[in-house]
Amino acid sequence: MVDKLRFWNDTVTKQTILNFVETVTDETNPKYVPSSERVATFDNDGTLWCEKPTYIQLYFAINRLKQMVEVDPKLLEKPAFKAAVQEDMDYFARLYPNDIPALMQIIFDTHQGMSQREFKELAYEFLTNVNHPRFGIPFKQCIYQPMVELMHYLRNNDFKVFIASAGGMSFVRTVSEEIYDLPRENVIGSNIAFEMKKIDSRIVLMRKPGLIEPFDDGPGKPVNIELHIGRSPIIAVGNANGDMEMMEFAESSDWSFLNLLLRHDDAEREYSYNVAAEKIQQKARERGWTIMSMKNDFKKVFTTS
Repeated sequence: MVDKLRFWNDTVTKQTILNFVETVTDETNPKYVPSSERVATFDNDGTLWCEKPTYIQLYFAINRLKQMVEVDPKLLEKPAFKAAVQEDMDYFARLYPNDIPALMQIIFDTHQGMSQREFKELAYEFLTNVNHPRFGIPFKQCIYQPMVELMHYLRNNDFKVFIASAGGMSFVRTVSEEIYDLPRENVIGSNIAFEMKKIDSRIVLMRKPGLIEPFDDGPGKPVNIELHIGRSPIIAVGNANGDMEMMEFAESSDWSFLNLLLRHDDAEREYSYNVAAEKIQQKARERGWTIMSMKNDFKKVFTTS
């Protein structure tokens, strides 16, 4: 028998996933779900790639803050710029989870005024060439191999798989096809406004300051899923409080559903923490959602481990 999820340990969690997929794809089963309704949505930060010691996109923004100070030293009068230059990560940590919109505003505004093409080139270069401070591998390699394998397994069973990230949609799209084998158009995330300009008779999209609502976290996730997909998921995968409404959206589906909550409990291979996940872990226990243990369920964590 071929092991369908070979990067997963043989636990109840793995069997729950396999049973659910086999059930909803079996046309003779009363719980069969047509392929058109087989939608799976995955959070990204902390669900598909590492979010500690802080968000990968925040590291990207901090690099940009430092570059901006080199051009205009007066920016040091602003707290975020000062914290970036002094590498005061505690400043940014205080914004999470207490004021995530403010944190995301910093992340997005650092790249306003540049073309979308330039942004994507900078993002790809950063994700490819800058290493994680603990693991010493490029940020784009800090992805959870079992989760990537799960995405592939679902697609092989006629699921339409999407990322629904609180992070920047454009940022994740730069590498989604390379690291997840997921088309760019299948990435949903927080977004900014663009302004169209003509430069030498060519259309150029310029990045404007500020976020386009809704912010793709918490109650914004079901809204953006509806806007981009037009269907509710029957599988929702996340790790933090901001994924709760996405999972409740799946629970509200007219079809059978499976909610998967990743718990970070592996300090040796990754990190162990519950910050900003207390509420959803409690909800998962109350509702009977499946809680995945990184320590117990993952046979390996990163592609390089």
